[in-house]
Amino acid sequence: MKTGVKLEPAANLLTKEFFIRSYQRGYRWHADQIGDLLDDLKDFLDQPDKEEEEFYCLQPIVVKLLSAEEKQILSRFHFTNEMVYEVIDGQQRITSITILLHYLAKSLEKEIELDHYPVISYEVRPQSMEVLSNFSHVIHSKDKSTKMDDNIDFYHMKVVYETISEWFSERQEYRLGFLKLLTSYKINCVKVIWYEVDDSESSIEVFRRFNIGKIPLSNAELIKAIFLKEDKKTPDAIKYSISKEWQQIENQLQSVYFWGFLSPSKSYSSRIEYIFDLLYEKEKRQLKNETDRNSFDRNYGTDKHKVFRYFFSCITLAEDLLTVWDQVNETFEKLMQWYSHPEHYHYIGYLQNREKKLKNENVPLDILCYLNQDTGATFQNKEELTQYLIASITSKSKMFFENAKIKLKYGGPAPNLRNLFFLFNVETCVKMSLSSSGEEIYRLPFALNSGSVYDIEHIDSKTEKEISTLKPHEKIEYLRDIETDFAYEIGRPFNDTVDRLFNSIEIENKWEASNIDMSQLDAVLQKALELTDELFEKDPDRFEDKNVIGNLTLLNDFINRSYGNSFFNTKRRLIIENDKKGIYIPITTKNIFLKYYSGTVRKHTRWSSSDALSYTNDLETTLAKFV
Repeated sequence: MKTGVKLEPAANLLTKEFFIRSYQRGYRWHADQIGDLLDDLKDFLDQPDKEEEEFYCLQPIVVKLLSAEEKQILSRFHFTNEMVYEVIDGQQRITSITILLHYLAKSLEKEIELDHYPVISYEVRPQSMEVLSNFSHVIHSKDKSTKMDDNIDFYHMKVVYETISEWFSERQEYRLGFLKLLTSYKINCVKVIWYEVDDSESSIEVFRRFNIGKIPLSNAELIKAIFLKEDKKTPDAIKYSISKEWQQIENQLQSVYFWGFLSPSKSYSSRIEYIFDLLYEKEKRQLKNETDRNSFDRNYGTDKHKVFRYFFSCITLAEDLLTVWDQVNETFEKLMQWYSHPEHYHYIGYLQNREKKLKNENVPLDILCYLNQDTGATFQNKEELTQYLIASITSKSKMFFENAKIKLKYGGPAPNLRNLFFLFNVETCVKMSLSSSGEEIYRLPFALNSGSVYDIEHIDSKTEKEISTLKPHEKIEYLRDIETDFAYEIGRPFNDTVDRLFNSIEIENKWEASNIDMSQLDAVLQKALELTDELFEKDPDRFEDKNVIGNLTLLNDFINRSYGNSFFNTKRRLIIENDKKGIYIPITTKNIFLKYYSGTVRKHTRWSSSDALSYTNDLETTLAKFV
């Protein structure tokens, strides 16, 4: 059986017969849903200057033709048509259109006669067919209408009919227009996306694919059906090649690195749909004036299936299917080229993943549509694209600088600070790539980066933890951290202080003790902090202002929330431990706690003002091209 997808006038539904299997739920449309449909149809009728070929499009209807054997098994339903379609998805829309037709025919019976309505049979609700086939009579019969309230399906049908009647009570002049919309085959009609699956497919499996998880039939599935549908002018070998390349593109887009670099604002069940969206938006953006863009919207609509209708038109009008598919392939190849180029990968990735990005920002689309204002040409080489991306980043990051110096401080807008340090990570990775003679030794994993939550953290703690706010186990952990990271520097006074705390109780592991006197623990912890303060006070390179940019970085929130006021050496140890576990930590954050940016490293246990100055200089030097 031939399968595929097409735009079918709603008028064609009037002569078709449908069968609803038992796995389908009953009719459940309510007043709001039918009201929305009526409002949309009215808006279409009111639209001025419509072209004859413009139409209003309903959501997809997915069907499968019943075989002769199936019809024989279901002979008790007395099908009247030779072709009967099992409805896999869309019974609610078909039923609602049928009810609307009954209302229009009844209210206009003195002006026009409607001979046909869709015939709908139900496997487990046979009486529904009887009601729908003579709906206007049933609804206007007092006895029969009252009985409808006892059946949940009939109740919803009645609510929808009454909603339609009430809606038209103040808009009677639209009745004939609505009827023409639903019964016209060509001029300004209603159309449905008609998706017919192969009769060899399992209806239940197809139903699950379209409905489990509430994932609707996507534009990608509809477009693929157009590309691969049977026709005489396209050899099977070409369709096989398209099918194979389609899967290869989808597989590549499933890469965490690739998809994280593109970072679309929309989620996709099939990621190749992103490419179709790019091509659609490119075609629309390149129209010269608003009148042309409005016409474009009228031709293809503004709902979620507009991209499908655009490609349906392209493929239907194309003499050669490959001319359309080549556009898809060429767009994908450009994405691959950007992905493979270290600067393009990192700069596009930054622009696509930076915080507080505007909703309509789409860098890949901007690049595809780019035309130089002076020459009218697109990018002539890779370097031109690189400079364009640098300029784009500069326009968004120049607010971070003043006279080539970073002007941001702690307490300012957190998104600006996070974007500054994000850009520092990006440019660090670019430098590593470019300095390795084309051999990429590291690329920033945008998916992992965006999947983490970061705080703006003081490298050297702004304040010590307030002991009175800590829970008992947190106090013990704090004391353990001080012993681990500073006992060697403080020496005997510290060890004697801690030993006295635990000598009074018999325990195997002092850091898991539960029967310590809390007042004694507080006293020991306070003494330990005094000893560390004395240690830091002796350091001539200590901080005066801990809110400067040289004392700030990004830190994974799960580390920061637990250890935000811990000492530098404690944070350093924790970052190393988490890095060994494979937890993603920004490369520049790791570099900071490894004293990578420091000039002369005097002590690994503390972050000094000299360290902060060296780090600030490296920040400003690295980001100089974006000032």
